[in-house]
Amino acid sequence: MLKGVNRQIIEIGDTGNIYFEKALLFVRPNFSDSPQNTLSREARDLIGNASGYTGIRMRRKEQRFKKAAFASVCGVVGAAITAAIMMIVK
Repeated sequence: MLKGVNRQIIEIGDTGNIYFEKALLFVRPNFSDSPQNTLSREARDLIGNASGYTGIRMRRKEQRFKKAAFASVCGVVGAAITAAIMMIVK
């Protein structure tokens, strides 16, 4: 049950994102008397700048690359140490 709901909501139908169909933005009470076109423009700017899940994917790709690079460096260092030990032992 909802009581005393007095909020202005802006609904964005086309988010430009393949994952999300709609966005609902709740206007802060102190800005509820702002012109509608200003609120709509700000809402579009916010949705346009929101990266959604693409940022998460990019971070995962970066993390995978960093892990692979670290593993490669460790392998090369390990091989060099092994070669040095083998030269000393002979």
